[in-house]
Amino acid sequence: RAGGASRSQQVWEHHLHGGATACLGWRLSRVGAALAQGGPAGRQSGGASFYSTYPPHITLDMPSLSPTMSQGNIAGWKKAEGDKVNAGEVLAEIETDKATIEWESVEEGYLGKILLPDGSKDIPVGTVVAVLCEEGDDVAAFASYTASEAEASAPPAPSAEPVSGGGSADVSKQTSASLPPNLPPHSILEMPSLSPTMTQGRIIGWKKKPGDAVEAGEVLAELETDKATIEWEAVDGGILAKIFVDDSSTDIAVGTPVAVVCEEPEDVDAFSAITGAMFQDQSQPHIAAEVKPDPVPASVSDPAPAAPAPLPVHNQSGSRVFASPLARSVAAENGVNLSHVQGTGPGGRVISADVHDHMLQAPQASYSAVGVQEAFGDVSVSQMRKVIADRLLLSKQTIPHYYLTMDCEVDALMGLRADVNASFASGREGDAVGAVKVSLNDFVLKAAALSCVAVPECNAEWMDDKIRMYKQVHMGVAMDLGMLGHQQGGLVVPVVRDAHSKGITDIAQSVKAYASKANATGDGKMNLTPEEMSGGTFTVSNLGMFGVKQFTAIVNPPQSCILAVGAVRNELKPSSGDQSYREAKVMSVTLSCDHRVVDGAVGAKWLQHFKDLMENPLKMLV
Repeated sequence: RAGGASRSQQVWEHHLHGGATACLGWRLSRVGAALAQGGPAGRQSGGASFYSTYPPHITLDMPSLSPTMSQGNIAGWKKAEGDKVNAGEVLAEIETDKATIEWESVEEGYLGKILLPDGSKDIPVGTVVAVLCEEGDDVAAFASYTASEAEASAPPAPSAEPVSGGGSADVSKQTSASLPPNLPPHSILEMPSLSPTMTQGRIIGWKKKPGDAVEAGEVLAELETDKATIEWEAVDGGILAKIFVDDSSTDIAVGTPVAVVCEEPEDVDAFSAITGAMFQDQSQPHIAAEVKPDPVPASVSDPAPAAPAPLPVHNQSGSRVFASPLARSVAAENGVNLSHVQGTGPGGRVISADVHDHMLQAPQASYSAVGVQEAFGDVSVSQMRKVIADRLLLSKQTIPHYYLTMDCEVDALMGLRADVNASFASGREGDAVGAVKVSLNDFVLKAAALSCVAVPECNAEWMDDKIRMYKQVHMGVAMDLGMLGHQQGGLVVPVVRDAHSKGITDIAQSVKAYASKANATGDGKMNLTPEEMSGGTFTVSNLGMFGVKQFTAIVNPPQSCILAVGAVRNELKPSSGDQSYREAKVMSVTLSCDHRVVDGAVGAKWLQHFKDLMENPLKMLV
């Protein structure tokens, strides 16, 4: 097609499923049309011309669907390559930091190329994920289209004032020097990001082997994410040409090429010498230089035993070390720190031979001291545990916590609870309400919700330039997955919505339903959805069932408060009016607060209101 054309940036606003409105970064790439006037082909006034051999098309960018969203996940494409797309039809389901939302098309055309498959995770907002062309006959032209080409053809940032008489400029396709030219049409399968905070994952096992035919919807592999083990399904047909990352490989960075799919069986042999590093070099052409230690000058003093050579430092910056699965296995078995190993593989990748060479050069004590260590066992860290660690560390580092503790006498509440359960037990047989047993924690949730209504400053969120105080109270209930049958444990916080307006039995039913969903099923998975674990405005954590008297909890951002509930214990209290004592049932609660939002006196006021409801429980019911 003759010449190049200007590329403009258009942001389309449309109505999303569920009533949410979001701005989608649809980059209009109307390329290949000849200039109507002004200069020879390939030149445009203002110097913003560029070239493309592809038919007119639109690149679809990862949209920003919430004010705090910086990246998203593709839960699943609803259209396949070559499908006709009409305005208003759903293109894909996008998992944001808040919920899963249907992404609707605002233009019509044909889906020319899907650049990021189902299950792709941690995709930065603005990343090109697909291509929409104008004609069905143009789809075949995008068979080998890559994301790097989409970025390479992006226009330069517009200047404040255009400069006339701009000259032409070549925009060359950037290709890795080590990648053979003229490869058959293929698609690269990268490690997907399956949660907003996931940075790496694990391949438990491939369900297909090289040479196998792959149909859309078939399971390619099982992946362990930060939330659960998920089956990775193919979104398009083809032939699995080569697998770059073996079964049981761990700590695979999101975006790392793990396999390649071609179109025809006879094309498989063309990929026999291809490695994932070649494609990774293509997508990440700039590789940080290795830092090598200064040479150690030779000693000029009396002869002494030769000191071992200093270890080369491959990764002082703290970024991830790229290493083959075999190299990681050998390093783990021998206690070698991969950041100290000089990589000689493609792009500086550490291979197993590098680890063996390092062990020969390094002193024995630097990589192995098994003979002097006590017996121990290492437990691999699940993706969920990594996310919990990151979020709690972020909370403690960025939120100025303070803590307020108060004792509540719950004799009256314990009596009311016993009466309520007794009355339900004697109700009609088969009554749904009668099947629910109200717990002490259900009353705690109700009292906390009503206290948030009375003191709304504790039902708020810090937003840098403002404090948002919510009118509805959505109570988060901390649940330990280890107590619910999950082998590796973990923590989830399902949300009881509008807890302030629910009755005690409604709260009890909601918590029981969430606990049932969080319970380990036959396949070891839980069934809580992201929507059921998002949107909380206040959280309650109860360790009283373990006999814990009192503890302090960490605020769950972006919330401003969390209540830690201890066990009920018997204490002697002075009787009023004389010098005798009485036995009372006492429960200690500790309120953790974000001092940016909740001042000390405000937190104390909230606790006073909570204490009053707990000691006079009939106030919750009227």
